[in-house]
Amino acid sequence: MKLYIDESGNTGETLSNDGNFNFKEQPFYVLSGLFLDDDTKIELEKFVEKLKNEHHIQGDELKSKNIYKNKSKFLKELTDYIADKKILVFSELMDKLYYIHTQLIEYFIVPYYSLEFTDSNIEKKRIAASELGQFLNQNIYDSFFQAVKLNTNESLEKFYEILINHFESINENALKSNVESTKKDYFKQKENDAENALKMFFPIPDENPNNRLIHLLPNYNAFTNLIGRAQGYIDKYTNQTAFSIIHDEQKQFDVIFQKALDLMKEVDADSIIEKTKIALKGTFNLNENIDLRFVDSKTDITIQVADLIAGFTMRFWSDFKNNNQTNIKKYLSVMTKMNFPLPGSSVGINYMVPYIEHIDISRKMMESTMPNTVYNK
Repeated sequence: MKLYIDESGNTGETLSNDGNFNFKEQPFYVLSGLFLDDDTKIELEKFVEKLKNEHHIQGDELKSKNIYKNKSKFLKELTDYIADKKILVFSELMDKLYYIHTQLIEYFIVPYYSLEFTDSNIEKKRIAASELGQFLNQNIYDSFFQAVKLNTNESLEKFYEILINHFESINENALKSNVESTKKDYFKQKENDAENALKMFFPIPDENPNNRLIHLLPNYNAFTNLIGRAQGYIDKYTNQTAFSIIHDEQKQFDVIFQKALDLMKEVDADSIIEKTKIALKGTFNLNENIDLRFVDSKTDITIQVADLIAGFTMRFWSDFKNNNQTNIKKYLSVMTKMNFPLPGSSVGINYMVPYIEHIDISRKMMESTMPNTVYNK
């Protein structure tokens, strides 16, 4: 088995410049992977070439923007084939602003160590992250980004004060109290080990090949989660223990992805949460024989299909957010097929989006599979 993955949406740091988010033009990020064996890959690529000829698609690569806009039948036939052949598709859909809110919740407001790791508490945190934006302003975001970029105890402590003062100024006493409790826990840790306290209470930056620290990468989170879900599927449904990861060339991030993979192999993360009640969709304990390779997508049709699925998911989600009813109705069945999870498995789309939006799209996809529903009428 090999996992062929590619992404859509800017992969850089989730920061801001001059009072504007640097992801304003691309507010969403999607990482998608196709999990299949060599024989299935050969058949898929033959089908894609046939489909390209039938729909008069030229060139070496599948361009998701043009296909989404002009070739809806191509997309529908391709996803029908993937579903019929039971080719496994994993996707991570991320709203970048919501991702920032989850970081603020996890590190400052309802920190990861403060609640038992249960389904109920995870749902509460998702709701809290979904609603957090109404209590923030651009100055808070910019202060957060500045503190993260400096990555020092002093910058962290300064941000605590900014956040506490802000919540006090808008009479949000519950949020203020939560940050004050987190701050108190931080200072207890700092008394023993300031360096370790910084690592525990601040998002950890990554280092690019030029030794520059980069911060709040949406693709890092998506990559580790998608790989963990694939490993979980392998463990539960196959007799294999390892697989290969084939990623489109990422000149800036290949070192980061390799480092992430190595850390996942070294850390026994599952043992930390094995006594909790939550049913994990994957595992973060990776087999040591998993390898990661980078290839030019122009030479690999399966990676192009992964890119096409990622691009489709990003564009559909943008239309869904903007209530573009024409494209929602045109592509809802395709989105539903890309979301087909096996009961109890990790296959399908993982939504890092505001809670109510996840509920809404799930309802619409469910209704689309049933005749005579209110939505279809």
